Amino acid sequence: LAAQDNEHAGNDPIIDEREERNPFTGEEDVTTGHGEREPFDETDEHEGVDTEEPEDIAEDLAAKRKRIEMDTEARHEAKKKRKRDLKKTQLKKQKRDYKHSLKLLNVIDKYIADEQKDEEEEEKKEEELIKIFQEQQKKWYKYRNLRRERLRAMKLLREEFIKVLEKLEDYFRGVSSDEDSEFDN
Repeated sequence: LAAQDNEHAGNDPIIDEREERNPFTGEEDVTTGHGEREPFDETDEHEGVDTEEPEDIAEDLAAKRKRIEMDTEARHEAKKKRKRDLKKTQLKKQKRDYKHSLKLLNVIDKYIADEQKDEEEEEKKEEELIKIFQEQQKKWYKYRNLRRERLRAMKLLREEFIKVLEKLEDYFRGVSSDEDSEFDN
């Protein structure tokens, strides 16, 4: 195998071609047959050296500066717009929340007023019922007292009636015994 490698060394046209090309760019190296670069080859570029005139450089810098300023200004404007939009959105939310709060407050106030009104009406009804009950209680006490008086009067009348009946009975007994004694005689 080593003998074969020696035979092909330097004779392979594909490998030779690869060696002449730059592995990064794929372009052929511009070298002389001895491996040195030719000093003023057409493909040479001067890197890092600007061949423009100073006025062109100043114009380029001014244009770059202007672009940077415009970009900065555009960013500031966009930032301001976002802030304005955010403030506007927050104000809308605050207004909406304020309106909802007012509506809620009105509903609560109305509810409280209705509840107070209902409570006052219930108290009035209770007072009226208490008055009616007290009046009926007074009437019942009057009726009870009157009934007691009538019962007392009726008891007295009954007792008197019983006494009168007893007297009458005694009288009839006395009269009937007198008659019996008269008939017996």
